[in-house]
Amino acid sequence: MIKINSKKIVLFISIFFIFFLAFLFYETTNMSKSILPGYPGDAFFPRLILIFSLFWTSILLLQNLIKNLSLFKSSEDKETDIEIYFKDIIFLFFISIVYILFLDILGFEILTFLFLFVLLFNRLDLNLGKSIFYSSLISFISMLIFWFVFIIFLKIPFSLKFLPFLLY
Repeated sequence: MIKINSKKIVLFISIFFIFFLAFLFYETTNMSKSILPGYPGDAFFPRLILIFSLFWTSILLLQNLIKNLSLFKSSEDKETDIEIYFKDIIFLFFISIVYILFLDILGFEILTFLFLFVLLFNRLDLNLGKSIFYSSLISFISMLIFWFVFIIFLKIPFSLKFLPFLLY
């Protein structure tokens, strides 16, 4: 676990995002212009979203730089430390890599269920039996929702192992 001052991390993240969003805004200059007069080109909506994001990131940065400027007052506005659990981050990174590598071998349904089950099982604060039951139930329902959205509705061709008969 690493402890970092909350004000420092918010300043770092907001400055990083301002530079990142400015870079993305610069990259929109390479997008094609409109072929019809009076219509916006391909860069219109990305720029709109980037301007919106830059606006709110700038407010966050200014709120942390200027002491008296605060959009939301709270009784808990103290300098606190944020705890970053690097073991959890490494574990999430590891199982995400496993998910990507074994997607074709095990199939979308099985691997998505296992991925969600492993993530939920560690985080549910219940006894072992309830944790396994609720993790399995939530993982199965979520997998069915993901299957319906990505396979049926959006027609993304993931490899399937036990639900392909429902496609035709």
